[in-house]
Amino acid sequence: MNRLAACAAAVVCSLSLCGTLSAQPAPFDMSPERPASPQALPRLPRPIPVPPDVSATPGARQEEVPAQVPPAPQQPATDTTQSEPGRRPEPQPAATAPSLAEPADARRYVIPSQTLALSGEYGRRAWAVYLTAEQAQAARSFTLGYKSAIVVAPESSRLELFINNRLIGLENISAPNGTKSIRWSIPPGLLRPGNNDVELVANQRHRTDCDIRSTYDLWTQIDSTQTYLQLAPNLAPVSSAFEAVNALGPDADGRTHFQMVVPSIGPMEELAPLLRLSQGLAIMSGMPNPRFSFQQAMPQQIGAPGQITVAVGTAAELAGVLPALPPGAETGPVSGMTQAPGSAGPVMVISGPTWSAVASAVESFIAPLAHAPTLRRESMSTDRWQRPNAPFVFGGERLGFDRLGIPTVEFSGRRLRTGFDIAVPSDFYAGAYGEAVLLLDAAYSPSVAAGSHIDVYVNGNIASTVPITEEGGGLLRQSPIRMTMRHLRAGINRIEVEAVLLSRADEACAPGSNASTEPRFALFDSSVFAMPGYARIGQTPNLAALSGTGFPYSRQHQPAAFFMDRIDADMLSAAANFLGKAAQVSGAPIAIEPVSAANAAGGRNAIYIGSAGQLPVNVLTQLNLDPDLAAGWNPVNGEGPTTGSTVQSIEAWRGRLQGGFLSQTVTSFRQWLQERLDLSEGALRFLPASETAFQPDADDDLLIAQGPGPNGNGLWTALIAPSPQELRLATAEMARQDVWQQVEGRVFSYARATDTVAVQEARQLSFLPPVDTSLQNYRLIASNWLSSNLLSYALAIVVASCLLGVTTATVLRWLGRRR
Repeated sequence: MNRLAACAAAVVCSLSLCGTLSAQPAPFDMSPERPASPQALPRLPRPIPVPPDVSATPGARQEEVPAQVPPAPQQPATDTTQSEPGRRPEPQPAATAPSLAEPADARRYVIPSQTLALSGEYGRRAWAVYLTAEQAQAARSFTLGYKSAIVVAPESSRLELFINNRLIGLENISAPNGTKSIRWSIPPGLLRPGNNDVELVANQRHRTDCDIRSTYDLWTQIDSTQTYLQLAPNLAPVSSAFEAVNALGPDADGRTHFQMVVPSIGPMEELAPLLRLSQGLAIMSGMPNPRFSFQQAMPQQIGAPGQITVAVGTAAELAGVLPALPPGAETGPVSGMTQAPGSAGPVMVISGPTWSAVASAVESFIAPLAHAPTLRRESMSTDRWQRPNAPFVFGGERLGFDRLGIPTVEFSGRRLRTGFDIAVPSDFYAGAYGEAVLLLDAAYSPSVAAGSHIDVYVNGNIASTVPITEEGGGLLRQSPIRMTMRHLRAGINRIEVEAVLLSRADEACAPGSNASTEPRFALFDSSVFAMPGYARIGQTPNLAALSGTGFPYSRQHQPAAFFMDRIDADMLSAAANFLGKAAQVSGAPIAIEPVSAANAAGGRNAIYIGSAGQLPVNVLTQLNLDPDLAAGWNPVNGEGPTTGSTVQSIEAWRGRLQGGFLSQTVTSFRQWLQERLDLSEGALRFLPASETAFQPDADDDLLIAQGPGPNGNGLWTALIAPSPQELRLATAEMARQDVWQQVEGRVFSYARATDTVAVQEARQLSFLPPVDTSLQNYRLIASNWLSSNLLSYALAIVVASCLLGVTTATVLRWLGRRR
C-alpha cells in the first residue's frame, strides 16, 4: 500500500510540473511585433477629438490634426496622431474622410503680414478683424501656428490669445523644432459683425541665462499660413459689395489681392475711373499690404482667401465674361455682386451702359470715402494691423496710455518693452529743436538695483534715457521723461518705452529664478504722452510726406496731372499699386486728371509713371535724374558686373582719392563732429549744396523721384523702372507696409531681389506757404531753421553783437559830447 501511494504521488507531481512548464510565457523578444492574424478585426481610425468648452477652461486646446492641414505647411512637431511606442502605426484615413466630417470648411486668415514676431520677455500685438454677420456666426475655432527660439523655457513661457477682450487660449511656448499648430474653439456669440479685436500676448523666459543680453534671444514667430479662423461650410455669399471689400482680409502670406477684370484696356476715358476705383478699394479694405493686377479675361482662381475679383466695364463688354450682370446694368450705373462662370465664386461688378455711366457707378461706390482737402483728420486708420488707430498730434495734446492702447502691465522679468503709435501731419517742422514729454506712472520693487534705466525709442532710434539711481523700490507719479523729436516724420510714428531692470539675484542666476512671478516693475495706463506746440510749414521735395500722409496730393485743390507712357495691364497694375497705397495714407482718393502728353502738366502737381526709356528727357532733367537713365539702367540677372558699373566704380574711387591728405583730413573732421557733437555736414553750411543727377544701381528695380515743376510751380513725382513688367512687380512689393514706410528723401530706390532700399536726401529744400500764419508759428519756424543751420545762427549772433557794440559806442559818444 505504501508503494502504491508513493507511485500515485509521483505521477501527480509529474503532471503538475508539466502543466506549469506549458503555462510559462515565452522569453523576451526584441524582434518587431508580428502582424495581426487575418481573423483579427481591422483597427479603425481614431476619431477627431472635440476640444472642451473654452468658456469653462480658457487654456484648453487641441492639437491640429494633420489631415486638416494643407499640404504646403510643415506638419507640427507634436502630432496627436503619431503611433504609441511599440505599436504599428495606425492606418491613415482616406483622403475623403475629413471632408465627410467637415466637407468644405472655409478659412479666414487673420495675420496682416507674412510673419508676426513677438520678441523679448514681453511681446504684445493687437489688431482688428472685420467679419460679416454670416462669418461671425459660422466661426468654429481659431487655429494658430507658431515656432519659437530654442532657448525659450516652456515651463515659464506662455502665449495668450484674446478675442474681444476675452481669453480664448493659453499655450506653454514650446516649438523649437518647427511650426506647431494648435486650435482653440470659439464660444458661440463671441464674434460680432464688423470689427473684432484680436490680441496676442507672449511672456517668455530664458532656459538658462538671467542677464539682459539673453532677453534678445527670445522670440516667438506666428506663421500666417497656419493661423486662421475656421468657418462652417457652405457660407452664404456676400450680397453687398461694400461688405465684401471690408471683410476681405489677408491671404496666407498677409497680402490682399484685387483682381481687376477689364475686357477693354486701352482707351483714355477708362483710366480715371479705374484708378479712382482702385484707390477706393484700397481704402475700404484697410489692409496694409494691398496688391492690384489688371487683366482682360476672367482669372482661373476666384474667391480664394484674401482675394476679390472686380469686373469693370460696360454691360456689353462684361456680357462676354460673366453669365449674368446685376439688374439695371444695361440702363444705368450699378455696383453689386454676382457669381462667376461655373459658380467659381462671387465677383464684384461695376458697370453701366457706357463708360460715363461706369464712372458714375465708381463715384457712387467711393462717395462715403471722399472728404474736403482742408478737413482735419483726427486719426489714421491702422487698426487692421495695429490697434488702436494712430491719433494725429497737432501740438498741445495730452494722450493717456489707456487711449493709446497700452494696458497696465506688472512685469517680473528683466526687460520690458511696449509702445504705441501717433500720427504727425505733413507740415511737421520741429526735428531740430523741441522735446515731447512722457509723464510716466510706474513702480519698481526693492529687488531692482541701481544701474537700471528706462529708455524711450522713436521709430527704432533712441530718444531718451533715464537712469534709476535709488534702490529700495519706488513709485513714479507723472515723472517727466523728455524725448527729442528729431526722429519724428510725417505719418505714422512708433514710440516705445523700454525698462531695463538689473538685480543681484540675476547675477547669481540660481536654478528656477527665471520662473519667478514676483513683479519687479509696473507700468500704469495712467501715464501720459504730451506733445508740445511745434512749427508747421511744408517742405519739398519730401517723399516722407507722400508716404506718410499723401502730401501734396492729399491737400491739393485741383486734380493732379497724371501721365503714363502707355495704357496696358502692367502699367495699370503699377499705377493702382502706387495710388492705392497713397490713398490709404491720405484717407481719401487722390484726384487725378489723365493727360496724353508729359508736357501738359502746366503749373500744377503731376504724377509720372513709366519705363526709363519712355519718359521724356525734360521730366528726368527737372527731377535731377540722369538724362541717360535708360541707357545705364540694365538690371543684372546674376551675370556679373557690367562695363558701365566698372567705369562708375573707377570714377567713384577717383573722387574719393582726389585732394590727398587735405581731403582725408576734412573728411575725418566731419566724422568726428558727427560722432562727438552730433553735427551733420548740412548743419555746417551757409548755403545748401547743389543736387547731383541720380543714377540707380544696376540691381535696382524701381525708383521714385520728386521735385518742383518748371519755375517752381507744382510738385512732380515720378515712378520709373527699366520695363513695364519690372514696374508692376516692383510696385507690388513697394505697396507692402514695411517697404512703403521707408519711402523718403528726394529719390527712393528699391531692389526686389534683395528687398533693400536706398534713399538720397534732398540738399535743396523749398518751403511752402504755411497754413498757420500766426506770429507764434513763424517764431517756431525760425527756431527750427536756425537750429538746423548752426553757422548761419552763429553768424547772426556775431552780426547782432557787432550791431549792438556799434550802437552802444555811438550812443555813448553822443552822450559824452553833450556833457
